[in-house]
Amino acid sequence: MPRRDLYHDTVKNALIKDGWTITHDPLTLGDADLRVYADLCVTKSTNTDAQISLTIEVKVFGTSSHATELEKAVGQYVLYRSILRHKDSPIQTYLAIPTQIYRTFFQHQIVQNLIQDEQIRLLIFNPATETIEQWKD
Repeated sequence: MPRRDLYHDTVKNALIKDGWTITHDPLTLGDADLRVYADLCVTKSTNTDAQISLTIEVKVFGTSSHATELEKAVGQYVLYRSILRHKDSPIQTYLAIPTQIYRTFFQHQIVQNLIQDEQIRLLIFNPATETIEQWKD
């Protein structure tokens, strides 16, 4: 099993507060030859009784090398999204990041370009209040 990020339970609690149901913690992806683990899978019913399912990868960006952490986070995100797409899964992938990281490091033009080019969905959360502040599609 993979090691949990510092904010794993924080994001989990924020999602539950927002009405999401945790279905997998973690979500196993891949096949017998290559197995990877996304942090969370959640579902929520819409007004039309449809189910929305999301895979959430939680990232802290707690080291001094945010660029290295970004490389790893994007690699995981793209890998999980690819596995789900090739299984024709309706599950969408999101990268969960703390508000402070979004307001600082994620405002660099290079990071903004990467988010746009790779079509990375973000869940921005407040670690102190365990709340979701923003969803960015």
